[in-house]
Amino acid sequence: MTTVLDSARALADAVGAATITVLEMPRATTIPAGIRPTPFDPDAYDYSDLPPRTVAFDGTSPEQAIAQVRGVIEYAAINSPRSLQKRIGPSEIGNPCDHCLAAKLAGWAETEDGIAWLPFVGTAVHAELERIVNAYETSRNAMHTTGRRWLCEQRVTVGQIGGVDITGSTDLFDVAAGMPVDHKIVGPTKIKKVKSHGPGPTYRVQAHAYGRGWVAAGYEVRHVAIWFLPRNDMRGFDGGLLWHEPYQEQIAVDALARANRLHANLTALAALGTAARDAWISSLPRDPDCFDCARYPDRPAGLAAPGHRPQSDTLAGLIP
Repeated sequence: MTTVLDSARALADAVGAATITVLEMPRATTIPAGIRPTPFDPDAYDYSDLPPRTVAFDGTSPEQAIAQVRGVIEYAAINSPRSLQKRIGPSEIGNPCDHCLAAKLAGWAETEDGIAWLPFVGTAVHAELERIVNAYETSRNAMHTTGRRWLCEQRVTVGQIGGVDITGSTDLFDVAAGMPVDHKIVGPTKIKKVKSHGPGPTYRVQAHAYGRGWVAAGYEVRHVAIWFLPRNDMRGFDGGLLWHEPYQEQIAVDALARANRLHANLTALAALGTAARDAWISSLPRDPDCFDCARYPDRPAGLAAPGHRPQSDTLAGLIP
């Protein structure tokens, strides 16, 4: 009888005998020729009577094959709604960096070196968590019996900046607990930092902003939570960390008020010209641990995110 160990040894021998080629593959920033990313409507035609088809073998090399499918994936990731989002959301209004918050409000373009891999991994995990919870609620027919307890990726309005509604999708809302839960897929350094110092102002404001949005939608909110899940830990959930605290609307209100003050200044300066507005943004204080400063065109010379010294405030006091 062949045992699992025998099979494992056979597989190891086969792998050891194989030729493994490791290449430095070019980054695919555009869709490869011949690959059409445009989605089609599967309901537009009746394909039920058609036999399954595949393309003909054409001798594509392994390197070409992977480069082509990588191009499809990268194109989709770079052009996803999350990647293309321009309007500020709950996840950004608590950014302690005045410079980057103002730059975001002004609509400055952010540069990314190809696909943002870690956010891409996080998005994939978020999607699977949503699928699992929704499938469970559907399997017990919660919609028509006890009622749904967990609401996934529901959009709420947390307030306004410059008269424009600020909306965002909550990863999970537990109706029974009265608690929005935000999932963060992070590395061990972040989990260690949260254990010692808490989630930081950006994440904390985001959590309470979602709480405010659910209250506005008519739900009871008692707590806010952030579930930090390990990106690469064999312990799985046990390697993560749950942070939570009682819901405090004032935290969200204060963050929105700060953003509105910056927005008012930006609007006033824009009336004088884009150059005046942009110069003021560049003069604003920068948070020493900011990851976002390096993504903007006024990135200080030699800046390697995170961490840098503030620039001189050449326009300090122009607008209080």
